[in-house]
Amino acid sequence: DQNEFIIQDLESHSFPDEVEDRSLPTSPTANNATAFGLKPRSDLSLTPDPVSFNKLTQAPVERDRICYNFPSEGGTDRVFVRPQRSLDSVDPQFTIRRKMEQLREEKELIDQLRENIEVRLRICLPEDLGSALMDGVVLCHLVNHIRPRSVGSIHVPSPAVPKLSMAKCRRNVENFLEACRKMGVPEEKLCLPHHILEEKGLVKVSITVLELLDVTSVKQALCI
Repeated sequence: DQNEFIIQDLESHSFPDEVEDRSLPTSPTANNATAFGLKPRSDLSLTPDPVSFNKLTQAPVERDRICYNFPSEGGTDRVFVRPQRSLDSVDPQFTIRRKMEQLREEKELIDQLRENIEVRLRICLPEDLGSALMDGVVLCHLVNHIRPRSVGSIHVPSPAVPKLSMAKCRRNVENFLEACRKMGVPEEKLCLPHHILEEKGLVKVSITVLELLDVTSVKQALCI
C-alpha cells in the first residue's frame, strides 16, 4: 500500500533537529544563579576563610573606650580599663555644689575685707564696696594706719571736685601697692591695679589686705 510505504520511509530517516539530550541534569538553582551573573553556591571563592579561635580571643575589643586584650596561652595578661572620669562630668550636682562653695568662700573674704577696714579706720563703708575702694583713698589710709607715712601723699576728693580723675585714682592705687610691697607682701599675694580700679577683683584685694595684716602683725610681734 502506498500509505504504508510513506510511513515506513519516514521512520527509516532521522531528522537533525531531533537530537537526544543526554547531558547531566542541572539544578534550577544553579541555572538561576548563572542567569543573574552570580556564581553557584559550590564555588570555593565565595566560601569565607575559616577564623581560628585564637584570633578571635586575641583581637582587641573596644567598646566605649574600654579595651580588653586576652592573650593566647602562655602570654601576659593585659587589661586596659577606661580611666575614671572626673566627678564634674559624672555628677552635675557636684559641679553646682562646688560652685556654691566657691561663691561662699569669696563672700567671706569680701566681708572680712570690709570688717578689717571699718574696724581699723573706724568708718562705715557703703554697701557697694568696690566703688568705695576704686579711687585708692581708703586703701592708702589703711596702709598709713598700719605704718604711718607709708604713703607720702594721697589724692582725695574735694567739695569742688567730689570725684577724682582716673589718673589720680591710679596714682593712689599704685602708691598703695608699692607700700604693701615695701612692707613685705610677696608679689604672688599682690593684686593688680585693675582689680581695684575696675572693681573686678575684690577677692584679690582682700587677699592682699589679709597678707598685709599678717606680715605686719608678725613683724610687730618680733619687735616686742
